[in-house]
Amino acid sequence: MKNVVVLGSTGSIGKAALDVISRHPGKLSVYGIAGSRHKNLLIKQVMKYRPRFVVFSGENTGKNRIEKTECLYGEESLEFLATLPETDIVVMAISGLAGLRCTLKSLEQGKTVALATKEIVVCAGHLLSGKKGKILPVDSEHNAIFQILDRENSGVSDITLTASGGPFLNYKGDLGKVSAKQVLSHPVWKMGKRISVDSATMMNKGLELIEAFYLFGVSKENINVVLHPQAVVHGFVRFCDGFVKAVLSIPDMRYSINYCLNYPERTDCGMSELDISRIKDLSFYSVKSGMFPCFDLAKEALKKGGSYLTALNAADDEAVRMFLEGSISFDRIPVLVEKVLGKHREVCVDTPDDILALDCQIREQVRATADLFFR
Repeated sequence: MKNVVVLGSTGSIGKAALDVISRHPGKLSVYGIAGSRHKNLLIKQVMKYRPRFVVFSGENTGKNRIEKTECLYGEESLEFLATLPETDIVVMAISGLAGLRCTLKSLEQGKTVALATKEIVVCAGHLLSGKKGKILPVDSEHNAIFQILDRENSGVSDITLTASGGPFLNYKGDLGKVSAKQVLSHPVWKMGKRISVDSATMMNKGLELIEAFYLFGVSKENINVVLHPQAVVHGFVRFCDGFVKAVLSIPDMRYSINYCLNYPERTDCGMSELDISRIKDLSFYSVKSGMFPCFDLAKEALKKGGSYLTALNAADDEAVRMFLEGSISFDRIPVLVEKVLGKHREVCVDTPDDILALDCQIREQVRATADLFFR
């Protein structure tokens, strides 16, 4: 029996992870969960899955009393739960950088981390290597590449991630007038708000490009992206002898989560299987420069590296936040990110504190820049 800790259990990935665990009652156990928002949902999850521990955000008010489940509070409790000897695998699904320190601590303690939070790899990829633990990527694209390279990693020429292109791939209207509802209506995936907006701008794929660089050790020039609207093929690896391997599945995050939680075995979790005979069309298109300004900004940040990656992530996250609250239009997101990155100068990001401090500074710059140019 594997004891699984799900950090960020009330988000889309966290809920999917709990569903997968429930499909393996004799193999996987919900040992602990944590959530910073949606407290009522978190309590419902405790009552349903009966974990040994639950971590609430904030301070202990003494109001939470749950039979057979110990209630913990704050960031230090996340680290405590994720590094307990009884914890076998940690699902890191906390959005943003809130789980950065916890992820590093888990890896230092030799834990397996099913990592779904791309911001941690983008901003701190250089801090993740050399740890005792193992990272299993949850993102379907990186999970696909991992599945191939985990079994054959010699003679690799290049890797290719796929991108659906989001809701505006063939849109001919004015992007300055699209609503948040339109942006959040992804044609294939059901995701959280930020990643849905990032998918619409293709920043999400730019961030995944950066992730791939740190996760797989392939040179920047040999990591590619192609548009694939059907989202059935998740990644390709080309080898030096001309062969190309690909991984396909129904576009549902539970497949890659199931792979991670049962790794290194493959285990059926009772979900529908891809019927290849019913696939009518698999199309692929190159991503041309200028098609998606946010994607171009991410590629440029990867070339520069260092603190530019934290600056990119923070600037985009804050710009997306401003769009969702109605402060800027959708088409202003890449403009705002570009202005802030244009002013950035390399700074030290050798520790989690460095990264978190820069993250805060960039967010302030985004707000100030928006006030100066767009109001």
